[in-house]
Amino acid sequence: MSGTNAAAAKARLLGRDNILSALPGLSGVTVAYNMPRDAPREMVIGGDVDGTAQLSAFRGNDRLKREENLSLNIEVRVHDKGQDTTETTDARAVEISTAIEEYIAANPKLGELPGLLKATVDGVKLSGWLDDDGATSSVVLTIGLHSFLS
Repeated sequence: MSGTNAAAAKARLLGRDNILSALPGLSGVTVAYNMPRDAPREMVIGGDVDGTAQLSAFRGNDRLKREENLSLNIEVRVHDKGQDTTETTDARAVEISTAIEEYIAANPKLGELPGLLKATVDGVKLSGWLDDDGATSSVVLTIGLHSFLS
């Protein structure tokens, strides 16, 4: 039986293969599988993966087929010291997230990830906040991952 594609897709984009770090527009941006210990000014980090999985077929040799519809959250975070509004950090976070969205749209199989039928951008959430140090903006992309694994 094949396991989930959750870790493989996250690793393809943000971890071992780290495809996103090579995208135009992400020069100087830290891309990490999870939150780094020391947060840089600009970063792309992997978040939770959740969704549904169905075991769809048994065979005589006990081989199981698995259909998954997962959501992978990818967060783009930008911080700028001394700012009194999130306007510029919002714009930069959106610029970085757009590069990721365009990659997913142009590469819906994430470079032929085994079992992945299609990756899509299913959601976008922009938020920002101010603290004593400056302005921070976050764009969370929800990436849909539809897989059929055998």
